[in-house]
Amino acid sequence: IRVFNKIAQGCNFFISQGVYDVNASKNFLSDYYYYGLENNIPLVPILFTLTPCGSQKTLEFMKWLGISIPKWLENELLHSKDILQKSVEVSEQNYLELKRFADEKGIPIGCNIESVAIRKVEVEASIELLRRVSQ
Repeated sequence: IRVFNKIAQGCNFFISQGVYDVNASKNFLSDYYYYGLENNIPLVPILFTLTPCGSQKTLEFMKWLGISIPKWLENELLHSKDILQKSVEVSEQNYLELKRFADEKGIPIGCNIESVAIRKVEVEASIELLRRVSQ
């Protein structure tokens, strides 16, 4: 895994791109954990970025940025009554799932919450998401 080369060069934490594909993130954590275990390398914290999405335009921008969003989830967001609220709920659940998975293995993780849009409602949703995951 490339992160171990960066750890060897002095990197002491990592920040991910926005997380909407929780399975890809769990796959990474699993590889990270077992590689570190097999090679006796201490794990450094991984901060997963959570990013609320308040519109189809924001969703398209997130995809342009390279954020992986499973097609089924894209459909759920676009067809929900409130895309912003749905994305906050999904982000919260994704983080809780990652946290449970990481805690079981002793992998140090946290989160970084940011808005990729400048719309006030999306920035406020970031604050709401912070409240939710910090409880």
